[in-house]
Amino acid sequence: MKNNIKKYKQTSLILLFLLLSVSIFAQKDAKAKEWLDKSSQAFSAAGDMSIYFTINIKNVSENVTESFDGRVDLKGPKFHLDVPDMETWFDGKTQWVLQKGWDEVNVTEPNQEEVQAINPTTLFNVYKAGCNYRYLGEKKDIKGRNAHEVELIPQSKKSEMTKIVMQISSSDFMPVKIHITYKNKIENIIHINKYEKNLNLSDGLFVFNVIKYPDAEIIDLR
Repeated sequence: MKNNIKKYKQTSLILLFLLLSVSIFAQKDAKAKEWLDKSSQAFSAAGDMSIYFTINIKNVSENVTESFDGRVDLKGPKFHLDVPDMETWFDGKTQWVLQKGWDEVNVTEPNQEEVQAINPTTLFNVYKAGCNYRYLGEKKDIKGRNAHEVELIPQSKKSEMTKIVMQISSSDFMPVKIHITYKNKIENIIHINKYEKNLNLSDGLFVFNVIKYPDAEIIDLR
């Protein structure tokens, strides 16, 4: 179970950004498309940003859950992801993954296919086959904020996901909740606590700093 949990921590967070580029989805429901388009435009206009979130990962078949808070920083193709037991940096070419409990850093240069699996700004290209989607109505998010809910069903039979339900803020059109269901009975529920938009993030934020982690063992897999 622990391996499954770890696997879906990074994947589910990256899927959040997949959903923000709605032009890739098949047009099935005009009302759903309206809100997805608004969300896509709002995300594009947000520039460099930091996103603070809470994620609940649940194994339905084993009745096991895990919850944690984290942050992801975005600047174009670059990202920095920080959760309790793992920190990831990607500068557009090189990726560093720090396993905090082990003080071990794996360094890789992902190929195009691998980048699509780790990079929030490119992953959505994998899903150009599309999703069916429909509007579910007006809802309240976990903080009582008004939101509009859309359900997306991947068309590809190869997709690990069976369903994605996204809540989009009525005020600024940014996603406030994403609920992802997988074929293997894993469910991820991501609550967005705060967005910091239009920042001027330093390029150094997306590169592993050896000086900051002097005891870390560097494992260069390039």
